[in-house]
Amino acid sequence: MNAPKTRRVALVTGGSGGIGFAIAQRLLSQGHRVAFCGHDPARVDQALAQLRDADDPEYVLGLRSDVKDPSDVEALFRRIRERWGGVEILVNNAGVSSRREEAAPWIDSISIEEWQHILATNLTGAFLCARLAAQDMMKRRWGRIVNISSIAGRTVPQIAGPHYAASKAGLIGFTRALAKDLAPFGITVNCVAPGRILTSMTGPAESENNTIGLQRIPVSRLGNPDDIAAAVGYLVLEDASFVTAATLDVNGGEFG
Repeated sequence: MNAPKTRRVALVTGGSGGIGFAIAQRLLSQGHRVAFCGHDPARVDQALAQLRDADDPEYVLGLRSDVKDPSDVEALFRRIRERWGGVEILVNNAGVSSRREEAAPWIDSISIEEWQHILATNLTGAFLCARLAAQDMMKRRWGRIVNISSIAGRTVPQIAGPHYAASKAGLIGFTRALAKDLAPFGITVNCVAPGRILTSMTGPAESENNTIGLQRIPVSRLGNPDDIAAAVGYLVLEDASFVTAATLDVNGGEFG
């Protein structure tokens, strides 16, 4: 892919592995400067080394940050602004889910602490990052915000709990409202809703959940992180300036 006419500054949250790492790679291949963050310093360092192998080190920045912590997010944006002057592309990818074995209803087993953790990471973290990114983008009268939701926020979740589904559905509503709010400044805000994507969060392809999930997918394969990165790569293009408030389903036809 050819580099864009204008090299933008991008931030990918949760970029040290899985979907986020693939998105960071895609944005680098499109010629942008890319900062990414993660919660685990060791994983951030590992991802940074991998990204630098293929790209000029000047254009990659890996930082540890907890997106649900306002002070951490402020420090993250301060570092990026000091190095590159501000964020022009934001991909809110950071997210967590819960796993469990028991068959009892989720509502009986979710603690208030677990509920708040999921919502704070998946939804409040996106708000905190978008609020600061919008400051940079409004000054330039150009910007791209892409929120990574989930099929669980679009239809009845097959595996995820109600707290995860609520956070991802909330992210879609947040996307629509923010798109209207920022449209006068040349900023688009869109959402990508992945289906069953093979990452460390979803486990190995041969797991029971993935085997069952595969049967629901018309294209007869599980997704991979590059499928999501390709969708994000389009939404941040100059050519995508008329696409905003949209949710792009990338799920092999499982829901649409």
